[in-house]
Amino acid sequence: DQGKYLYGIYCASCHGTTGNGQGVLVQNEKFLGVPDYKDRVITEGSTYHVIMYGRGIMGSHASQLNDLERWQVTAYVQQLRKDLLK
Repeated sequence: DQGKYLYGIYCASCHGTTGNGQGVLVQNEKFLGVPDYKDRVITEGSTYHVIMYGRGIMGSHASQLNDLERWQVTAYVQQLRKDLLK
């Protein structure tokens, strides 16, 4: 539940509430090329790494999320990916 809550704050605006890469900022063309979680292989480690250090146009969220929170968001992202792959 905490991972979902944090995802809603820090991730959904770009990645979308379902992880489809169609968050409100993407829909309004503020950012483009945000991936759909089902379109690439993402592991717990790679997800945590991107949250910690950033990737491409996504900056690091290390200053906003502590270690436990990063793992909670990582777990939620993995669940979203599983749901998208169904």
